[in-house]
Amino acid sequence: MRVCVLGSGSSGNCTLVEGPGGIVLLDAGFSPRETRRRMESSGFRPADVGAVVLTHPDSDHLHSGWTRALGGLAGPRLVVRPRHAAAVGSMGYLPAWIDEEAGAFERCGLSFEAFPLPHDSLGSTAFRIRGGTRVAAHATDCGRATRGLAEFLAGADVLMLESNYDPPLQRASGRSPYLIDRIMGGNGHLSNEQALSIAVEVDRLHPLGAVVLLHLSRQCNCPSIVERLWTERAPALATRLVVSGQHAPTRPVEVAARAEHATLFDA
Repeated sequence: MRVCVLGSGSSGNCTLVEGPGGIVLLDAGFSPRETRRRMESSGFRPADVGAVVLTHPDSDHLHSGWTRALGGLAGPRLVVRPRHAAAVGSMGYLPAWIDEEAGAFERCGLSFEAFPLPHDSLGSTAFRIRGGTRVAAHATDCGRATRGLAEFLAGADVLMLESNYDPPLQRASGRSPYLIDRIMGGNGHLSNEQALSIAVEVDRLHPLGAVVLLHLSRQCNCPSIVERLWTERAPALATRLVVSGQHAPTRPVEVAARAEHATLFDA
């Protein structure tokens, strides 16, 4: 089981999860052509994609080009939560390509558990992804650290978590007060400090092998700010940190096997 963030930011988000039965894409925020290019540059075969699992239907997570590419790479079905189905349909996606999954589900030999997140009006979704004893977790566009989120993410070897903005840069950005309030008001995105606090708690409950940070704002964040924060406040975790970007994939990250029921005893 491997994960690779093909790109993450306001211009597109897509994370690849390779399981025993093929590849699942978490979100499809790049065009099919660009997705194919990034997969191939990272050593993955587009033909192995068996499903696209949507966290939420914002345009940077579901590119409009996929409505016109229903063969080849776009052949796999789009898996959505029921609360997102109407919005996805209104974007021009054919019902024949959409699977609604209200609870846990399986794709490509991987099992997915879902946790609702308070992002904007429709919300987003965090996922725990299991392949045998290998577990990864993915949470982006989180809004805030809601009750139970750290416990849901705990037990994963690899945690993929948004770290969207630095608060001082956000306040000094010159953006409209409405946009700043939307992002920082509890239904937008996680700050660097909020992401770090969640990761520290997840690691306390069950040690992490790697943390991959997602969705850094190009205007209101910077990898050097993030890395300095983690080095100062969580130096042990900082050595396991991977910071994704908008324009190039991360290295593929191997998800290590974990003890089958470790989280029952580690907390």
